[in-house]
Amino acid sequence: MGGICAARALAKHFDEVVVLDRDEIPETPDDRRGVPQARHYHTMLGLGQRTLEGWFPGLGDALLADGAVRVNHGRDGYAFVGGAPRIRCESSFDVPTCSRTLLEHHVRRRIASMPGVSIRPRTTAVGLSKQGGRITGVKVEGDALLEADLIVDATGRASRAVRWLPELGFETPEAEEVTVHVGYASRVVRRVENERRDFRLAMVGTDPPQRLGVASPMEGSRWIVTLVGYHGDHPPADEQGFFDFARSLPSPVVADVLAESEPLSDIVAHRMPSSQWRRVDRMKQIPDGFLLFGDSICSLNPVYGQGMTSAVLQSDALEATLGGVSGTDAAFVQAFYRRAAKPIAMLWQMATGGDLTLPQTKGPKGASGSNFATRLLSAYMRRVMGAGQVSEMVASRTLEITHLLRSPAGLVSPGMVWEVLAASRRARPAAPRASGGQAG
Repeated sequence: MGGICAARALAKHFDEVVVLDRDEIPETPDDRRGVPQARHYHTMLGLGQRTLEGWFPGLGDALLADGAVRVNHGRDGYAFVGGAPRIRCESSFDVPTCSRTLLEHHVRRRIASMPGVSIRPRTTAVGLSKQGGRITGVKVEGDALLEADLIVDATGRASRAVRWLPELGFETPEAEEVTVHVGYASRVVRRVENERRDFRLAMVGTDPPQRLGVASPMEGSRWIVTLVGYHGDHPPADEQGFFDFARSLPSPVVADVLAESEPLSDIVAHRMPSSQWRRVDRMKQIPDGFLLFGDSICSLNPVYGQGMTSAVLQSDALEATLGGVSGTDAAFVQAFYRRAAKPIAMLWQMATGGDLTLPQTKGPKGASGSNFATRLLSAYMRRVMGAGQVSEMVASRTLEITHLLRSPAGLVSPGMVWEVLAASRRARPAAPRASGGQAG
């Protein structure tokens, strides 16, 4: 998603944009080796979906026609957080919900149809070429050299270009990390319509947030069930262990989906040690003609579902930067890094702020669950979660903030604080099962 989102912005300002991909690109929306995380639950946040629809009008309808499920997160989502279910309410946005693979397939097709854009499959970058202070090209397997006015590295968290830069005499960006040692496991199961079920998406978390389970609809009348655990408390990848982990959650809803549905895939597991932000916006020695993008800059704890939206927002930042400067020198690259840092900082604060409430989480100096500011925020957020069990205003506003459709500052506006304090006093732990009967 990072690479093709970058290509969209570049295509508006360059005659030719070439996307290099190591994989064979399937004609249909199938999983592939280079995107192993696609086999797990993904979501596009509300702002990301609105932005995509602005780029490509009709994208949402095309996804729905291919089997995606329209989910109003307030009305259709069952969320058990803070010890009880969140109150159901009409939220201000809907999101077509499907596999990461289907979404990427549709976005790639639209970007590939833009004038001047081509995608080269089965092509692996093995190095960069340099002339003076400029990166001038990409070396690919087979000793070929592709020269370009601008090279964008969207190869992700494990970017090899970050290692190539110091070999060429350039600075390595410092990295901030918040260590969470998240492990997750997923399985796809058959989704059968059930009149007793009153949700389209279910999410159940422990309090404190050590374990999480999600059952999300996919195209093809399927659920994807993803289980998550922090700091080594990972869901097993064997049948019984996977189910027992789901059953350990404080609401049985996700486990019921597993118990009542036919398995369609093996259980697949993935690990992620930390959220990582390469502080490219602070670099002093920046090469001309080269920039990092997407997860190559910042990879976030996937629990929060922010990665694809981050790529979309960085694409908007890249397009804005290209429209405001001429040339692709270090000044342009630095301008993009600084512009992209604004949405990244918002996502980073939201993700790491939650993770730092766990005492085992390690972060930069001064950022720990034991410092006063973090403890104060944690106490307030517990009030927010409690208030969201009984107040439609708090529930809907919190959803809008989570989906980036409202500023996080809205959490501490006078009206919101008053409602949170008043409603949290009325909150009571409720029966965990979703109203309306069993999950299916």
